[in-house]
Amino acid sequence: MRISTVHLRFGGGRISKYAETIAPDAEKLVRDKFGSLPAVHLVLNGDIGQMDHLVNTAEAQFLSGINPIRVNATSRSDRHPRRAFGQTSIDRDGVLIVLQIPNMRHERDVRETLVHELVHAQQLGDRSARGLHLKYLKHVWGQQPMKPNTLSAYELLIGQREAEAYGAEDLAAQF
Repeated sequence: MRISTVHLRFGGGRISKYAETIAPDAEKLVRDKFGSLPAVHLVLNGDIGQMDHLVNTAEAQFLSGINPIRVNATSRSDRHPRRAFGQTSIDRDGVLIVLQIPNMRHERDVRETLVHELVHAQQLGDRSARGLHLKYLKHVWGQQPMKPNTLSAYELLIGQREAEAYGAEDLAAQF
């Protein structure tokens, strides 16, 4: 797991330091429970206005003809509200996880969010999952519409994945 920080003032305080400290344990916990994980880039973000920008820019790398500036100006209905703790998507090397450090108040927030987002990383880790997610990205960015049945099935899968990730948050109590 590669960990970096963006827009954190003065090191981000105790929450970011805690996230850096427990990230390897959370990764091991999810790997032991759910299986292999792709390469993970964990970004500890200190600017609540930048989460979508960071994820959109990573996704734009896959979309020929999409300018990240245009992408970042677009509102996506599948994005989380500004109060969200984290977001996960594919990137060139595997999976990008962005944690919103300013939104977190307690160590429990960090533990549960890391486990939740790492479960999403595992879900997006294999080649077929990445391929299907890329087709979805092309759809949401207006490049290539998905067939209605395929879109409905993928949105159902997104809901199932979300339920699985929420259900896994209880594992965070182990560390």
